[in-house]
Formats: sequence, structure tokens, C-alpha cells
Amino acid sequence: MTLKELYNKVTEILEKAGVDSPAFEATWLINAEIPCDRLRLISEGDTPVSKEAEDKIFVLAERRAEGEPLQYIIGEWEFFGNKYYVGEGVLIPRDDTEVALTSTFPYLDSIKDREDLKILDLCSGSGILAISLKLRYKNAQVTAVEISDLALPYLQKNAKENKADIRIIHDDIFNCAEDFSDGEFDLIISNPPYVTDEDMETLQREVRYEPSLALAGGVDGLTFYRRIIPLYTRKLKQGGMLCFEYDAQQAESISAMMNDAGFVNIQVFDDIGGVHRAINGTLQKN
Repeated sequence: MTLKELYNKVTEILEKAGVDSPAFEATWLINAEIPCDRLRLISEGDTPVSKEAEDKIFVLAERRAEGEPLQYIIGEWEFFGNKYYVGEGVLIPRDDTEVALTSTFPYLDSIKDREDLKILDLCSGSGILAISLKLRYKNAQVTAVEISDLALPYLQKNAKENKADIRIIHDDIFNCAEDFSDGEFDLIISNPPYVTDEDMETLQREVRYEPSLALAGGVDGLTFYRRIIPLYTRKLKQGGMLCFEYDAQQAESISAMMNDAGFVNIQVFDDIGGVHRAINGTLQKN
């Protein structure tokens, strides 16, 4: 079988399984075993593929056809220009989370030369927020907290592979809050579980492979926000920033909670599709 024939067959398998972008994903699956991109398909499509590679790729294609996420199958994904290892038990990096990340840059840029700059990432998962912030603000002391035994090894490996010297705490964010000093952090950022109980019942089959621990946010999806805001507000310096990713429908409720907790300059940020995706605000100075 040639490379082009293999590509067509894998695309057909994915298409029949209802995968949204079968041609795009076929290239990724083939590339997991042998170098493959659109240019090579055009210029070297007649290249023979070994039976061993062919068999391995068809196994990957069947896994994808059964609903396993592409990112889990290939074992890695990109976020904000860097590679992160992912797999069962860890949330898959998504472009949506870049909205929360980049929303903090104007504030952090204004204080980046501070020698005691400190950042806390709650519900860190694979570490995409903590690591991205450490890579951009190299003098910052960045702490990442993650409860999951399954996600922790990915967080540790991603920090090491990206050469990000961050502090990693394996604990429940609600148990370890008192380990941090009041007024310690310039920024607290979190992408907590925020899927409502109702929506958990109708998740896409790919998303169902991801850990419910990182998704389920209670009846209205606000359980974590209701607890994080009162518990961690005092861990911020005066003028410090709190930033969340959230579901579009939760903007008004979270904004109200932050306002009641003493935050000002509260801003909502949209993703590329114009959907509310992140919110931040700064703690009013006394």
C-alpha cells in the first residue's frame, strides 16, 4: 500500500465513524508512525508503506473511530507554541484556554520586573497555564496545584520537558489554601471544572474520555468558583489579579461574585468565535 492509499483508507475509516475532520486527523495518525504532511502526500504519495507501519496506523485509526481523542492517541498536543504530553486522566489543552492566559499579560507586563513576582495556578492539570506563564515571565515564582494522581505525572513531565522551573503541589486546592500566606500572590489563575451536571450527561463522546474530575462543576457549573473566590482572595496582594476560564453562560454570576469579594476592573474576554471565555479583575487596594 502506498502512502496516498493509506491516507485515503484512514480518512475513509474516520469519515465513516463520524469524525469531524477525517482528512486532517488521518494525517496526524499516520504521522504518529511515519513522517506525513500534506506536502509529502502530494510529492511522495506513491511511496510504499511497510506492512508493520500500516498495521500500527490502522490500530490507531480504529481507536480514533471508537471515539478516543486524537490527542490521547498521539500522546501530545501544542498549546501556545509549546508541546505538552497528554493522556488518560488529564484534560486536553484547548485554544480556548489561551484566552485566559493572554488576558493576564497586560497586567503581568506592568509588574514583570518585580523581584518577588508570584503566580499561583489552581487545578493545573497538564500544567499549560503555569508553564506558559513561567516561560514568559522567567523571574516569576510559579506554583501549580493539582489533585489528580493521573494528571500529576503529566504536569511533572511537561514542566521538565519545557524547562519550566515551577513548584508543583499535589493536593486538593481547598485543603492546601492555608499553606499559602495572605497577600502572597500577584496573580492567581485557574481553569477549574465548570461543566454543569446536565451538560455532563450530553458531552461529546471524545470529551467523555477526559477526566470528570477536571470537568464536573456541579449543578450550575459554579461550585469551584463559589469556593475559590472567598478562599483565595486574601492570598492575593492588594492590586493582585484573579483570572478564570469559564463557560459563556457563567460570566454574570462569576463577575458578581468577584465584585462582592472586592475586585475591580473586572473584564470579560471572548474567544475567536466571540464567545465569553475568560474573566479577570484586580483586588481593590485599601
